[in-house]
Amino acid sequence: MILTKALIRAAKNEGKRTAVVDGDVTLTYGELAERVSRLKQALKAQGIGKGDRVALLLFNDFRYLELFYAVTALGAIVVPLNFRLGRLEIVELLQDCTPKAFFFHPEFAPMLPQIAMRVMSIRLFVRVDGQAGAESGFIKEYESLLRGVAPQPLTYDGVAPDDVAGIFYTGGTTGRPKGVMLTHANLVSNAYHGVVAFRFDRSTKYLHAAPMFHLADGACTFAVTLVGGAHHHLRAFQPGAFLEWVGRHKPTACLLVPTMVNLIVNDPHVEEADCSSLRQLVYGGSPMPVEVLQKAQALWPHISFIQGYGMSEAAPLVTTLAPEDHQPADSVRLASCGQPIVGVEVKLVDERGNEAGVGEVGEIIVRGPNVMKGYWNQPELTAEAIRDGWYHSGDLAYRDEEHYFYIVDRKKDMIVTGGENVYSVEVEQVLYRHPVVVEAAVIGVPDPVWGEAVKAIVVKRNGPEADEQALIDFCRRQLAGFKVPKSVEWVDELPKSGAGKILKRKLREAYWAGREKKVN
Repeated sequence: MILTKALIRAAKNEGKRTAVVDGDVTLTYGELAERVSRLKQALKAQGIGKGDRVALLLFNDFRYLELFYAVTALGAIVVPLNFRLGRLEIVELLQDCTPKAFFFHPEFAPMLPQIAMRVMSIRLFVRVDGQAGAESGFIKEYESLLRGVAPQPLTYDGVAPDDVAGIFYTGGTTGRPKGVMLTHANLVSNAYHGVVAFRFDRSTKYLHAAPMFHLADGACTFAVTLVGGAHHHLRAFQPGAFLEWVGRHKPTACLLVPTMVNLIVNDPHVEEADCSSLRQLVYGGSPMPVEVLQKAQALWPHISFIQGYGMSEAAPLVTTLAPEDHQPADSVRLASCGQPIVGVEVKLVDERGNEAGVGEVGEIIVRGPNVMKGYWNQPELTAEAIRDGWYHSGDLAYRDEEHYFYIVDRKKDMIVTGGENVYSVEVEQVLYRHPVVVEAAVIGVPDPVWGEAVKAIVVKRNGPEADEQALIDFCRRQLAGFKVPKSVEWVDELPKSGAGKILKRKLREAYWAGREKKVN
């Protein structure tokens, strides 16, 4: 249960097979393991040791992969950072995890003076741009760091399964990010889960299109290495860039969050693109609108769709909806996040801790070898989240008789209007059925009579006229009266996290300033 073991095995058994495709760079597993070994030695020479944190502020890059394995092989702790955060937010996270080393792409260089001044723990700054050259002041360059280090066999001396391998800050969709501590055993366990659930094998060519700082992609990272598949790297997601990469490099699998799938299926050039190489598309990170999923299925009938539901605290995979369950005509089953994966227990509980019955809404709680060690520097939150060995997710769901789970909302996103519970996901699923809607988010806003009122915030499609009352009437024909949006706001775009999740917290801020939204 050590991350390094998978890379060592791949180098021995698949040494001549392609491990990395990144622009003009192609590496075999033998070459990748050698570079990881050199990087590990270079980091050790710079004073990085067991328990030290190494922060990464990078776009997708094969060196991200090298850093994952080199840092953890030392027993040090990798800390991937969301590159879409603001400068002050980045500084705050660095002050929280107190890293000894900081790796960054040149685009983030303007942040360095403030980081260097306010995060005194950092002793090593490394620019990652692929150009071995002269060092610049206190900044070292990645390839120069490796140059001159003699290759040695890759090892993981002194590393234990229960050692923390990474701190993964939560996306912050409902509040300030928390540092999730995941051990080697957590990540390796979930890599095995991912291999089984996503059906990866040595022929897999996995495209890192979702950001590598996000743990959903990270789970696939470790799973692909485990089976000796190939890692393809798209620096940053854009629909056009994704379609071009797939057509040129022919990956066979990828993971996308629903907002990415939505952007692709609405891209004007999508029908001209060659996506014939793709055979598996994993999606997750937030609820997938059924309408968007059905469009993708119609567009790519040759692709096996697999939903993965989970959270950072579970490393992250908890349930999957298998390809066999993706029948385009079955809109009910398509709305499910699937069944618990092998080796992980999932159940629903009410506010008193009693297990919810079939069809009853409860909070998802999880137990298994993938559940985190805790939150970095936050023992009180850890004790609140993990009780009697079960992680309490804050996600609300119900299950059917066949143990398929259906997410209805986050606790903090649920709307209480006139004493009735409204689950925003249910309303959003209806909104996506209207032809004018490209993206939608539903929130509760203060109401003097009902406590909260349902509000839809919508990005409309170019061309059609957007009529607020027509959209409200459309919802009224499909929803109970108390669930129907009382108002619609048209916007050019919805705020999103670096991983592409819609940030409802940001949308609520303008309406709840100076007030407290009650959470049941």
